[in-house]
Amino acid sequence: MKFLIVDDSNFVKQYLKNYISEAYPSADFELASSGEEAFIIYVDKKPDIIITDLLMPGTGGIEFVKKVRENDGDTKIVVLTADIQKTVREEVESLKINAFINKPATKNGILSAVSKLLC
Repeated sequence: MKFLIVDDSNFVKQYLKNYISEAYPSADFELASSGEEAFIIYVDKKPDIIITDLLMPGTGGIEFVKKVRENDGDTKIVVLTADIQKTVREEVESLKINAFINKPATKNGILSAVSKLLC
């Protein structure tokens, strides 16, 4: 199973990778710091699950998710963000994401979302 983790914080990317790899040791990971970088990786690697932040420099998470959904309705997408405004959440959910997790994310919250996507 292939994961793409997108966040401008190296710390967040690393703890997400660590949490998931503990539970799923055979998982492969790609990491990106922006929506632009993430889309290039997405096209090349075709991950099974994308975990993305919304607020990043350059192309943010909403634009990145829109680009993915223009090409693919099947890739599972988890949005992880500190931006919990109702209008933002509604816009993101309209893009048919699979889960929405508020930051700071807990290990249990992340693993619960991932396990539901793998069922």
